[in-house]
Amino acid sequence: FRSMALKVAILLPLAAALKVSTGPPAREMAPTLPKAMEMAGIGLETGGQIWDPAGFATFSDESLTWFRACELKHGRVAMLAALGYVTVAAGIHFPDAVFTETRPWAALVKVSEERPLALGQIMLGIFAAEALGQAKQSEPGTAPGDLSWDPLELKPQDPEELASMQLRELKNGRLAMLATAAYFWQEDISGMGVFEQINNANINPF
Repeated sequence: FRSMALKVAILLPLAAALKVSTGPPAREMAPTLPKAMEMAGIGLETGGQIWDPAGFATFSDESLTWFRACELKHGRVAMLAALGYVTVAAGIHFPDAVFTETRPWAALVKVSEERPLALGQIMLGIFAAEALGQAKQSEPGTAPGDLSWDPLELKPQDPEELASMQLRELKNGRLAMLATAAYFWQEDISGMGVFEQINNANINPF
């Protein structure tokens, strides 16, 4: 019951954060796909064609821009989550007894039970990041995913290098979204973390 309650407690603030975004500004269908063909993400994996079984590429150009911003945001969060997941599973944590659990989902349950205010801080941080990011993304003329925040100055000035980096970010983000979902369900079903699965030679969590 506590695990289910925690899931609800986490999902509710996330849903509230997403409410900051007003959603795709237009839902009309477009007769052609010129905007989708120009967007990064079409490559060798798809034979240079659009792979879109759900038909998102047929929405208006404005909606496609919104979809891409969402994809980049979720991909970035997933890349951080995937890194955090394996970091916790490897036993790397803050010097506090509450952070000693090596199974990431169980670690979150432990923190919520022993330090509920800490979980509230995490949820508040998620909401703040979502609100600030959406405020920046809503500014006219802002490219999808461009938050004008590059403290390490990693953004290339050369257009070709920038396009290559953006494509890598997009593909790595897509992979991370799948990986993070797999980590979560693996632990939820088997009761073992990532490295526990590997050490026990469990290929199939079922």
